[in-house]
Formats: sequence, C-alpha cells, structure tokens
Amino acid sequence: MAISPPPPHETEETSRFLQAMWQFNRALGQELQPLLQDAHDTDPRSFMLLKTIESGLTYPKVIAQELKLPPTLLSRYLDDLSKRGLLERHIDEQDSRRTRLSLTPAGEALLQATQCTVHTHVARRLARLRPEQLRALNDALHALNSGEEQA
Repeated sequence: MAISPPPPHETEETSRFLQAMWQFNRALGQELQPLLQDAHDTDPRSFMLLKTIESGLTYPKVIAQELKLPPTLLSRYLDDLSKRGLLERHIDEQDSRRTRLSLTPAGEALLQATQCTVHTHVARRLARLRPEQLRALNDALHALNSGEEQA
C-alpha cells in the first residue's frame, strides 16, 4: 500500500510542529538538568520514573510501555534508583514471576521536592499562554499521544 505525500501546506505545518517540539524538549531538558542536579542531586529522567511509580504504575513492563522505553534501558534506570535507595522491588503477591515497584520514604521525599522545583519552573513557561491556549495545547498533546486516529 503506497502512501501518498501530504499537500505542501501540511508538510510545512508538520515541519514547524516537529521543529517546535524538538526545540521545546531540548530547551526544557537543558534548563531542568542542571537545576535538578544542583537543587536535588537528581535528573529529569529519575523524576519522571519516580512520578510514574507514584501515579500507580508499579510494574516495570507497564512503565516501559507508558514511557516508551526499551525494557533493558528501563531496567538500568531502575537499578540506579534502587541503588540510590529511592525505590524497592517486591515480588508480586498474586504472581511471583512479576516484580512490583514502590517508592521508599527517601524516594517520596525526593519526588516531592523535585516536583515542586519542576512545577515552578515549567509554570513560568506555561504562564506565557492564556488559560484557553493551555487547555487546547494539553488536549492536543493528549490526542496526539493517545495512539488513536482522529477522524
């Protein structure tokens, strides 16, 4: 099945979108990395993993799917968090073949402190948008990440 190219105006908007997303992600990462390192001796990746576990996703396979990470890479990240005393691994009570993750008190404390820093920093960027723009942006990003085709 051949895919026909999009009309030129759609190609231009797609390119603008890709460039804007790339620039935003890079800028945010470059701002947050040293900020979190200096303030909390951590990084954005650890923050996202701890936040994901706190949200109730406690199985590595589910976390890998949610964050779009290869399981082997996630395993290395989880090993690091475990060595730092921020999470614990438990055998699942219903299925001993599965491992369930939970935050330690140190992990919970780091997450809360880091979350405050991240939210304050990101809120400054989001303040550039009017409330209706922010709602539309959030809705659009959730639609793009849903994996479902929009009619």
